[in-house]
Amino acid sequence: MAFHIKGPTAAVSISDLASPILELPERLELTCPQFARISDQFGQVFEITGTDLKKLSAEVFDLLDKFRALKESQLESLGMVNADDPVVRATVFDEIVRRNPVHEQLETLLVCCKEAIQAGAALRCEGS
Repeated sequence: MAFHIKGPTAAVSISDLASPILELPERLELTCPQFARISDQFGQVFEITGTDLKKLSAEVFDLLDKFRALKESQLESLGMVNADDPVVRATVFDEIVRRNPVHEQLETLLVCCKEAIQAGAALRCEGS
């Protein structure tokens, strides 16, 4: 069963409850109560609004930040980026990390949150 989170124009789909994006807060040792709602209510229909939406946006931002740091550390330890110039290193890391499907989902979810906050709308969450 897929789960869809829809903002005013952007949307993200999570394939199932075992998706890597849902285990990310635990893996990164972050407490994300609003993000946990997505797992807890997976398959149900609900909306995220107001303060909860702003909290979710902050949680997703933190998840992106920690996920990016983890991936950069992994890439560096594997010797996959050899540039000495910090700008070049950052650009290479960015290009590699942005291709990661979990990163893409987090970025899209952040866009959904920001659009909904700006529009004064809700995120609609529903299973299919």
